Amino acid sequence: MKDIVKISNKIENYSAKELFFAGATHFFSFLTGFISTRAIVLDKLLPFGLSFIAGCSLPLTPSAALGIFIGYFIPSGNTNAFRYIAALFAILAIKLLLSSYQKLVSNPFFITFIAFISNILTSAVALKSAKINFLDFAVDGLLCAAGAYFTAISFKALQKQTTGLSADELSALLIVISLLLMGLNGFELNGVSLGRILGILLILTASKYGGIISGAVGGIAVALTLSLSGVSGSIGISFAFAGLMAGIFSSLGKYAQIISVLIFAFLGSVSSADLTLVSRTLIEASLGSALFLTLPRKAGIYLGKLFSSTPHLIVPTGLKKSLTMRLELASNALSDVSETVEQVSRELSKINSPDFSSVITAIEQDACAGCKLRVHCWESRRDDTIGAILEITKAIKQGDISPESAAPKEFKGRCLRTSKIANAAYRRYSDYASSIAAESRIDEVRSVVSDQFDGISSMLYDLSLEFKNDEQFDITAAENAAAALKNLDIRVEEASSRIDKFGRMTLEFKLKKTPELIINKLQVMKMLSVVCERDFDAPTISQVGNDIFIVINEHACLTVDIGAEQICASGSNMCGDAYKYFVDSRGHFVMVLSDGMGTGGRAAVDGAMASGLMARLIKAGFGYDCSLRILNSSMLFKSTDESLATVDIASIDLYTGTTELYKAGAAPTIIRRSGKTGKAESTSLPAGILRDIGFDKASIKCKAGDIVVMMSDGATGSGTDWLRAEIEAWQDGSAQELAERLCECAKRRRNDNHEDDITVLTAILNKAV
Repeated sequence: MKDIVKISNKIENYSAKELFFAGATHFFSFLTGFISTRAIVLDKLLPFGLSFIAGCSLPLTPSAALGIFIGYFIPSGNTNAFRYIAALFAILAIKLLLSSYQKLVSNPFFITFIAFISNILTSAVALKSAKINFLDFAVDGLLCAAGAYFTAISFKALQKQTTGLSADELSALLIVISLLLMGLNGFELNGVSLGRILGILLILTASKYGGIISGAVGGIAVALTLSLSGVSGSIGISFAFAGLMAGIFSSLGKYAQIISVLIFAFLGSVSSADLTLVSRTLIEASLGSALFLTLPRKAGIYLGKLFSSTPHLIVPTGLKKSLTMRLELASNALSDVSETVEQVSRELSKINSPDFSSVITAIEQDACAGCKLRVHCWESRRDDTIGAILEITKAIKQGDISPESAAPKEFKGRCLRTSKIANAAYRRYSDYASSIAAESRIDEVRSVVSDQFDGISSMLYDLSLEFKNDEQFDITAAENAAAALKNLDIRVEEASSRIDKFGRMTLEFKLKKTPELIINKLQVMKMLSVVCERDFDAPTISQVGNDIFIVINEHACLTVDIGAEQICASGSNMCGDAYKYFVDSRGHFVMVLSDGMGTGGRAAVDGAMASGLMARLIKAGFGYDCSLRILNSSMLFKSTDESLATVDIASIDLYTGTTELYKAGAAPTIIRRSGKTGKAESTSLPAGILRDIGFDKASIKCKAGDIVVMMSDGATGSGTDWLRAEIEAWQDGSAQELAERLCECAKRRRNDNHEDDITVLTAILNKAV
């Protein structure tokens, strides 16, 4: 450590690393200042040295001023730079005199003003001595002022940037870097410019780490500086388009970006019809691309921090109440729609339901029209005639091949058209039965639609309750976490830090999938644990399209050792039982088990649909009851045949141990607490039978060492007493071993000559490390 005595006589200790970093920063400032004086406009103007000294931060002003002074002192091109030295001292004097007014000296508009005034005063002297004309005078002042403004914004942004830069800040930084590259255009070898090579590197780097906006702005900035330095306009335009296309193709990887840049560099140069320019431009583009490919990973991480935009921080403070209210309104509206659909359905059924009296009338018209004996059937003995037709219709319904024989003898004795009446009855009754079936199916569809509206209404209501119960959103934690992930080359688009009513933190991030993206769960967990000063579990990573979502929960008190075993009925390859297990975004370990009706393929489809759909809805954050309603209506509507499946859910809170059981027609669940077992049974119906079904629910507090066992009814064919005995006696084995043992025992004990699929899920709670 080294001691440094300040004016206040206080001694501060600085490490060698800190001193080296400070020295490197000042050297870089010196070098940058020198390069800025090499940026020549119109072969005689050097305004950007003044821009840099005006816009740079106060601590770096001395080193930057030294580099700029040396740069102006050494002539560049056909310029006479001594008048800029006078402006340099003027800007220095103003900044140092006003250094105690930090806000004023760091204000971009004030800096722009002093840069413009200092340049104008020295340019006026040169104008008076006829060394420059009025147009040069105006261009010099405006470029100096613009450069100072962008430099001031860039320094201000770099001092406070942690998670990324805003679009304005990123644009300003890219323009300043382009102006500095303009100072390197004069460093050439056989016409190949170092500045243009680095310009290609800037375009590729900005587009890779900042996307389309960053690439487009970088390309335009480089194109502008090339044009100012006298490069062909077609080359400048090609650089601008190259930046845009490199940004567009950034999601496809480095090589797609490089190809797009090379193509536009070629197109821009070939339009000049100068083969030397074409070859020189392609060499510059190739060298810039090669430098881009050789960038080390650590450099990429830093550049990712620099060029990526600030992630959107989800801060629903003022929005929270409004969003909750809108969700409740939407929920109520959908519930009203459901009730309206039901009411309209009932009214329409009264109006449009098929009427059997119309069948009788149609039979009369079809068979008896023009009959001379009609007066003896339909007028004097109408009731007897209708009774005879009903008997004929009953025979038709039963499938009788000669339904006319079912008519009473008295009727057949007085009716000459019995067979014709039977044919008319067959035709009209068939139409009537079809109408009845169609009306029944339409009614089922209406019911399913109504149930879907109800389910969505419940989902929205659950979401509104969830927003209400979330007590706090920690903006600082979200920002720090997003900044930390950049050290792992993970650039976040959206970030949220949510603290629930129990004080548990959940971090959520959204980012774009790229070919180079590598997410190490262990590194993410460790990094965020250090930054947020909380213990986190390994993150959950999911992908939707090209978006990747990272959710990481605070480290829980419990972990779950999970075991799962299945035995298919009759040695089949398809099992009618299906299961899922996962950790949701609230720190609950959730197990879902479903048993489809019967065995084989049909049961497998029903079971997989039930468990899969329930798991997806629960993962999405919806409640168990509304998820069951959606599942039930989906199974009712799935096919015209009967389709049903049991639903069995166990949700274990990994922070408190509270275990909630939800059962719809499911087999018993056995829980061992403190060495003793108990069981939870269900009396509700499976999903897919009736419209209005619900869960049987139970809640129990568990702790480390307790066991939760879920099973399909194939495991309980010989009762549950032996299961309880096996679970109570289980010691020092894994959950998978327990599941396998229970499955094998259930198969051996099956004594009812009925083959059924057997599934056992076991969860052993352990204390988290």
